[in-house]
Amino acid sequence: MSENIRRILYLSHAPEAVYALWRASMPEGCELLTLSANDDAERLEKLAIADAVIVAPAVLRPEWVAKAPRLKLVQHQGVGWQGETPIAELRERGIRLAINPSGTADVVSEHALALIFACLRHIPRTDAAIRRGEWLGTALRPISRNLRGRTVGIVGMGRIGSALAALLQPFKVRGLYADPYQRLPEGLELALNFRRVGLEELLRESEVISLHLPATAETRHLFSDDAFARMRADAVLVNCARGAVVDEAALARALQAGSIRAAAIDVFEPEPPRPDNPLFGLPNVVLTPHVAAGTLDAMQAKVQGATANLGRFFRDEPLADEIDLAACP
Repeated sequence: MSENIRRILYLSHAPEAVYALWRASMPEGCELLTLSANDDAERLEKLAIADAVIVAPAVLRPEWVAKAPRLKLVQHQGVGWQGETPIAELRERGIRLAINPSGTADVVSEHALALIFACLRHIPRTDAAIRRGEWLGTALRPISRNLRGRTVGIVGMGRIGSALAALLQPFKVRGLYADPYQRLPEGLELALNFRRVGLEELLRESEVISLHLPATAETRHLFSDDAFARMRADAVLVNCARGAVVDEAALARALQAGSIRAAAIDVFEPEPPRPDNPLFGLPNVVLTPHVAAGTLDAMQAKVQGATANLGRFFRDEPLADEIDLAACP
């Protein structure tokens, strides 16, 4: 290999079709390194010669940074980096970090909306029943609900939360949102019919709660026994954010006790979840395997956004969406 070639490692093992998308979009003078299996030995071997690494969904472990002497840039495929990036190790080495919002907001908000419908209308349950030869017919009418007119709470009103609020407009929902760091402009609040409130009020009033906040020390297990006790008994919880935001054992207890009606979970702690995860045996839970951002359209947008940033880096141009590591705790 020529020493003039910049080597970029895709840190996760992925299907060849995914690798092909990245290869086709690599900046000039860059070569994509990929994994033949989900094997840490191969991962470390290729980290040792990588100039940059694309992270998602596999996490860059702190101890790996010292084994990557050429590494100069960590480029996240998406926006989730809090709690998943070895900040101190990158800062010490002067390795730069960038995220990639391309393609995330629309696809994740769509998935959240789909999960809301799945819970309110019991779609997985009816699908499974009809395959077993059961015709539920009118049996679920007393517990199925329309989305129209419900009170919907969004926790975290960033790009994805805002996109979900916009998607909800045709359903004339009463919107609440809790975000201590970000407030929508007043005109946009009025247009979307979403009002900023404290988390306590959102828990108390919302019939549907959708989570769109990062995993940090502050948000870890924000939804635990105490939060579920404060929610409505007919509430639905949707988590397309990060698994660590929800205490899964506490959620299972709340669902079993009828403290809340249903939940839809796309993210887990850890991932993949363990076989004894307490949510698995519950009929009022919809589970998907961290696929909220997993469409071809979203992947194409992510590839284009991330590789454009890699090109900027190697041309010594300003990075888009760079994280200031000096300002990180």
